[in-house]
Amino acid sequence: MELFLTLDAGTGSGKCLLFDAKGGLRARATEPWGYEVSPDPELPSVKWFSFDPEKFWEALCRCIQAALRQAQAEPGRIVGVAATSQREACVFLDASGKEVYAGPNLDARGFREGLEVLQSFGAERLYRVTGHSAPFIFPLARYLWYRKGGGPPVRRILMMNDWIHWRLTGEFVSEPSNATESMLFDVGSRTWSDEILNAFEIPRSILPELCQPGEQAGRVSREAAKRTGLLAGTPVFVGGADTQCSLLGAGVIEPGAAGATLGTTTPIQVVTERLCLDPDANLWAGCHVIPERWVLESNAGDTGDAYRWLIELLGGGEEVEKARERLESAAAACSDPSAVLFVGPSIFEIHRLALRRPGGILFPYPTLHVRPSAGELVRAFLESVGFALRANLEQLARVVGGALGQIVLSGGMTRNPTLVRIIADILDQPIFVARQAESAALGCAILVASQGQTDRMRALSRAWVQLDTVEPTEGSQRYASRYATWRRLYEDFFQLEL
Repeated sequence: MELFLTLDAGTGSGKCLLFDAKGGLRARATEPWGYEVSPDPELPSVKWFSFDPEKFWEALCRCIQAALRQAQAEPGRIVGVAATSQREACVFLDASGKEVYAGPNLDARGFREGLEVLQSFGAERLYRVTGHSAPFIFPLARYLWYRKGGGPPVRRILMMNDWIHWRLTGEFVSEPSNATESMLFDVGSRTWSDEILNAFEIPRSILPELCQPGEQAGRVSREAAKRTGLLAGTPVFVGGADTQCSLLGAGVIEPGAAGATLGTTTPIQVVTERLCLDPDANLWAGCHVIPERWVLESNAGDTGDAYRWLIELLGGGEEVEKARERLESAAAACSDPSAVLFVGPSIFEIHRLALRRPGGILFPYPTLHVRPSAGELVRAFLESVGFALRANLEQLARVVGGALGQIVLSGGMTRNPTLVRIIADILDQPIFVARQAESAALGCAILVASQGQTDRMRALSRAWVQLDTVEPTEGSQRYASRYATWRRLYEDFFQLEL
């Protein structure tokens, strides 16, 4: 039996997943990972994040070995490998091939350099070229920060999935869906931006050759074979950014369709037939892994990470999974919570960043006899995910100029049936939920199996992706007023400061 191997380097963990020729998941191995975090020496609210590339590579190698053992698969059954990764994460190599910088999507060390980019290049022009604004976490700003520091000259800039491909094959390749997250890329022409490279005196030679997702990048080297347990010579294919791979793995490929990946954060993207820019330069525009398709993106902010924090807080030391099951059962029984939560989910408004704006848990006061239970708090958090999702979908619809097509949910949080039901009621329309929550890895496996052929990507997506339909219930009526309350209170928080 043929197997397709995908590596998924997310924000919280590294994974290896094996899929069979029908898109069935045969093995899944994962290892959590963390970052070195330090405050900016002069701006403590700005955080620097970095990771040890050797430790991350070792974790991915162990995941490959573990997945092969789980599936009881001989390495000769692996017909292709590809990697997907968190966006904006990048690695710089020097002339000897040593990693001189490695940072995740959270790293804001280029904050000052981002301000300089806005001043010298202009925010409007930057958005029109790259489809992105506020350049503080993007590789362009981090490269300018690194260059000021006077370290060894950078010979290569690699996005995280490019770096994994290089570790596997020794080849330098990139692709549009994650290259557009570098802020060195022209999103309209789907190539590196000579205008930006010239403006900041960045040699084009330090950027990899561009390929299309699914094209062969090389073969597993002898050195990588020793570390991973794969056979030397196994074909390696170009993957893509995790969010866009997730769209493919959830069947979101035609113009007008929208996909939300409910994970650590919740990016929400609508597929467009041509580049669609936001007149207010708020929403991001990027490239789909499907050729000649673009995406327009909003984001419901901190969802999965905030949810884990809440569960740990309310669990009182209980093992996290047991606490989650207990609290979700209690939340399912609370149909009308008295609380409203602002502890993570939000509306993507890049021009309204307010670093000292408070969050909070609100409920009627005085509290005598009306204190919300733990189940109510969890239910209220799940509702806040739905409210934020609705608000972000509404601003996407405004920019594309009409109602969105089918809305598909994927990602780890969709395993919670109460959350999925709440979202359908808040949106007051049928929603579709991908049965395979690991949609980014499935989409990456589709890229491998398609070998870059667009028609085959579509055919495999239709064949491999299964969706469940969730209809709204009568409970949707009460959410009209609760959503209005959530929006009003959300605005009120902008008038406060801690």
